[in-house]
Amino acid sequence: MKKKQNNINPMLFQPYMNQKTLGIFLIILGIALAGLFYKIKLDNEKIIQERILEQAEAGTASCFLEDGTCLHEQKNVTFMIGEGFAVLIFALGLYLLFFDTTKETKELVAKQSEQNVQIATALKQSVEEKKKDERFTAFLAGFSDDERKVLEAVHEQDGILQSTLRYRTGLTKTDVSLILKRFEEKGYVTKKPEGNTNKVYLRKVF
Repeated sequence: MKKKQNNINPMLFQPYMNQKTLGIFLIILGIALAGLFYKIKLDNEKIIQERILEQAEAGTASCFLEDGTCLHEQKNVTFMIGEGFAVLIFALGLYLLFFDTTKETKELVAKQSEQNVQIATALKQSVEEKKKDERFTAFLAGFSDDERKVLEAVHEQDGILQSTLRYRTGLTKTDVSLILKRFEEKGYVTKKPEGNTNKVYLRKVF
């Protein structure tokens, strides 16, 4: 007596198995990323504490930079974005592991991919902005208090009116004019006429 042949097509299980494999991979990736960002946070906290201890020896212990920015807040923003990215990856992995592949799933994957790109872009921009701020803070160290006020005001609002600088910095019209003249000579700023005043721009790229 002949054995009855099994005519079930193994290809029917291929999408399901691929989905399960992808789900497991994303779960592992999400956990790994969460651990990585947590480790980075701990390392950053250690660096901040070391900096505070160094300042404590000099009698000025603080986690604030000269521009008033808190180092803890800077690190926490990056950590939160990274952890959020890891959680999204982990959640997508769970979904793929325990639910069927449907049209909705494909749409979710496409949406998730778009969100991942947006998060990665935001994280990259955050890192770049942080580097720019650090370079600008280091640049300010070589100037007097009045000069720093002018540079910070122009940095915050590139193209600020020279007349507005007086009120923003609290300096006299003469002081602002003399400082801007020195900065123009050194190539730090440039001025463009605007009515009865000038617009001031930073020339140095940070």
